[in-house]
Amino acid sequence: MTLRSPCVVLASFATLTAACCGRQQAATPPAPSATTTGLYARPHVTIVAVTDWQAVLKPCGCTVDSQKGGIERIARAIGALRAEDDSVVVVHAGRLLAEDGPAHEAKRAQVARRLTTFQHAVDRLPLQVAAVSSADLAAGGDAVRAAYAGLGATLVACGGAPAVAGVAAGTLVRTKSGAVAGFLGIDPAVPEGERAAAVQQAAADLRRQGADVVVVLSNLGLRGARQLARAVPGLDAIVAGVLDPRAEPLADVEREGETLLIHATRQGAYYAALTLVPAASAAPPNPANPATRWTDAAEYLPGAASELQARLADLDTRLALWRHHATVATRLAVPVYEAERTALFGRVQRARAAAGKPPPDGALAAFRSVGLAWSAPVDAAVHALVQAYDADVAEMAESAVGAVPPVPAGGAGYVGAVVCLACHQAVRPFWEQDRHAHAWAALQTAAKTSDLDCVPCHVTGFGLPGGSALGKLEPLQNVQCEACHGPGSLHIATPGRAPLSRIVRSPPAVTCEGCHTPEHAPRFAFDAYRPRLLVPGHGGVPASTKP
Repeated sequence: MTLRSPCVVLASFATLTAACCGRQQAATPPAPSATTTGLYARPHVTIVAVTDWQAVLKPCGCTVDSQKGGIERIARAIGALRAEDDSVVVVHAGRLLAEDGPAHEAKRAQVARRLTTFQHAVDRLPLQVAAVSSADLAAGGDAVRAAYAGLGATLVACGGAPAVAGVAAGTLVRTKSGAVAGFLGIDPAVPEGERAAAVQQAAADLRRQGADVVVVLSNLGLRGARQLARAVPGLDAIVAGVLDPRAEPLADVEREGETLLIHATRQGAYYAALTLVPAASAAPPNPANPATRWTDAAEYLPGAASELQARLADLDTRLALWRHHATVATRLAVPVYEAERTALFGRVQRARAAAGKPPPDGALAAFRSVGLAWSAPVDAAVHALVQAYDADVAEMAESAVGAVPPVPAGGAGYVGAVVCLACHQAVRPFWEQDRHAHAWAALQTAAKTSDLDCVPCHVTGFGLPGGSALGKLEPLQNVQCEACHGPGSLHIATPGRAPLSRIVRSPPAVTCEGCHTPEHAPRFAFDAYRPRLLVPGHGGVPASTKP
């Protein structure tokens, strides 16, 4: 199935039905103005899914691949999509409101402010159905529980819901085009041996109430989603949340049997959209014989040919690079990508042939994964919320200026790269061109110099004895020598006496991985990157001594 741009497909939902369906939406989006054609002329639902959003307003952007998405861009894209499709339902699976791990003490006020901003922003999308996450509740406690209760979305969790008010096992959404979609949630809070039965019962209830399609919002991870699809035949689709931080965006839908599996990576870098057009027959699919379900019809989406051609051009560019300038491992993978290119070329031709023609009969599915570049337009109202948040963060930073933790007796403090390089002149040319030396400038460009989500990894010794603190960053801006080798005051006092200086000559992987996390640098591999730092004067063999 095809990768879709934010300019194509999707639009507003109609109403949430009552029955077992939990609470109603706070507001109904305006009706679309465009005339629906093709897939959208038939009863259908377009599921716009975001997974593991974790109340992140905008991904960190520390790598080029992560410079996508953000809630203000997703809000704008969904608004545009609603102008072309009258049957969009925005859903979430995975961790919605809390990040991995507890917040640092200095960050708690900022996290609380961000949670409030995020809550208001997702209500403007609007987020319509969300699976409650027990991991969210464990990490965020009462604040997250209150935020869940205040969302406009219908909350779903079957088989023993986490302790949040107003949770339903499942809910129905009747779209303007006439399709009825049933959504249910499943969470690890339900014992593993009971999950399949709980999902089966909730799905059957939704079918009895008239659901044409049943979609599970799963907090079980990708592996758990696949296991669930095998254990409960007849599910139409699963939105998989609680993903590995290194999960790559999907270019095409995955299948487990005839159940469609989708996700949208983490923290709002992407969103996924799956359009389902049920077969004309009112009879539900036969779980014992699902082979006729969900024919791929992505080529019939508006603009499919041009978007597939763009994917093909991007793959050609990458192949040219990989063939001549890549690692051994990448070059070995080139045949796989060449086979992908052949398949993609065929899909471009089929999409061109399908242009302007009616889609086939039967149950149809069309998928696209959208990563919005940071140059993409933003929703004005959500942008205003984010700007207000940034202003508050700056104000919090001013009031949070405090003393640098003192150096304990006999301990080492930070001295800064200027002092280090006074002796280690040989490494200066390397340091001045290295990206670590320009980490602070990256925050200045992004206007994040007061943001505690960002600052600690763009300076040296933040919050450490004799290091840096908000308002006291100047000598230690950028990721300097001591970020890897440890505080250097004792080293200066006792040069050449390593046991006394406590300098770290060969930093271990854990030092780098404190900032190069899977979240911020999903492809970081210490053994691959370390050799790039081993230059003459910095652990490398001088050119004059090489054999």
